[in-house]
Amino acid sequence: MSEQRTTPADVVRAYARAKSRADVKEALRYCGQDTVFETIAFQAVATGLDEVARQTTAFLRAFPDYGVELDYLAEADDLVVGAGTIRATMVESLVGIEPTGRAFALPFACHWRVRDGLIRHERFFFDFHQMCEQLGLSTADAAARFAAWRERAKAVPR
Repeated sequence: MSEQRTTPADVVRAYARAKSRADVKEALRYCGQDTVFETIAFQAVATGLDEVARQTTAFLRAFPDYGVELDYLAEADDLVVGAGTIRATMVESLVGIEPTGRAFALPFACHWRVRDGLIRHERFFFDFHQMCEQLGLSTADAAARFAAWRERAKAVPR
């Protein structure tokens, strides 16, 4: 019987499947305590599992049907890079932005650092303007809401 080896790309695939089911607890099982998640479009950085859990939970509450379709993953040592499409419908507010009930489908690119079978860093890229346009939101207003949210987050002791 051969030994099953879990690769960094396997970890990312399992994580993406859990997030696509809005299963935050399962998704975070693939992340280290010291993980750092960057969502470039939102200019948001979550440091540590608790903060990642809070941000992921808030996002998936607003977009409960969030789904990731991976077109490819490529792996080099502990680095996994990938791209595909993300889809979701905004049904709850996010950072004070009222829900529109509209959906988006956006191309994305991401890279993950996976060490010891856990995601240690995620850097996630997608087009903020295109997301706002598809959701029927003003890009300027949404950007201002995210800026205010980032300022409030800085003021909260961790």
